Amino acid sequence: MKTTKYKGITITPTPTETYPQMVTFTHCTSKTMGALHKKFITLEKATKWIDTFELELWEMATQLRLEKQESRRADKELLKLYGFQNLNMAE
Repeated sequence: MKTTKYKGITITPTPTETYPQMVTFTHCTSKTMGALHKKFITLEKATKWIDTFELELWEMATQLRLEKQESRRADKELLKLYGFQNLNMAE
């Protein structure tokens, strides 16, 4: 097995006697820097972790976008109803 790159993360084989297929993240993107030197028993488990992590990041970004849209909607309603705007609308 040789070094593999998956979604911007370099995965290097680091076999041991107990786990001959162990792999380690040796280079990560800025959003996954916390996973640098993280070890997995197999390459499949490592790629599954990357996919799950990416999905969680996407869900968080979507949730933040939805919250911002809802806040803007509420501010527009306040402006219509009362003639003033919330301080958050200036953002």
